[in-house]
Amino acid sequence: MPVVLGAVRFDLSLIDSQRFQTMGVARTVTFTPTSFSTGYKLVCDDPQAWVVIRSKLKGGEMGGSSGRCGESVGGHHDRLSAPSGWLKRPQSLQVWIFPADAPVREVAEAVTGCRPPGKSKGCDERAQSLELMNPRVRERLLAKVGEVPGRWAVGIYDRPGKGEPAPTGAPLSEAESPASTPAG
Repeated sequence: MPVVLGAVRFDLSLIDSQRFQTMGVARTVTFTPTSFSTGYKLVCDDPQAWVVIRSKLKGGEMGGSSGRCGESVGGHHDRLSAPSGWLKRPQSLQVWIFPADAPVREVAEAVTGCRPPGKSKGCDERAQSLELMNPRVRERLLAKVGEVPGRWAVGIYDRPGKGEPAPTGAPLSEAESPASTPAG
């Protein structure tokens, strides 16, 4: 996974991958990061499948993204964006994958009215994607769709740990290298 952070370019190597045969259920993907430069990518047999990803943010609160599977890339790439304790314990992502034809619009309109954000027109694709971040919308959609066949996978990417400097956009001196090592 190529990363550009300021003027620094580097690649992240695959450290873990998990495959699933069904969608329409919530999944927790757990992994052990090896550095502060962790990324992830989801791939689906149907790149138009709906995806919701939730993870812990720097301040400890939950955040995430939603959209179509073909667009699902995320993570953080330096110690400034990593949640507290990132290297001290296994971390996890919560992932929901829904079929491309899941009734997202119908459910969003029933639960919240599917309010259009900004310049969106009605309950368009962007509005539906944002509505999937609402737990009530996801729960209702899970109940309506149920578990159905649909293959997808997630890859977790990271830099080598143990003494490797964390990129900040500028070269680090040896003294600035992260002192923490990953929990095993």
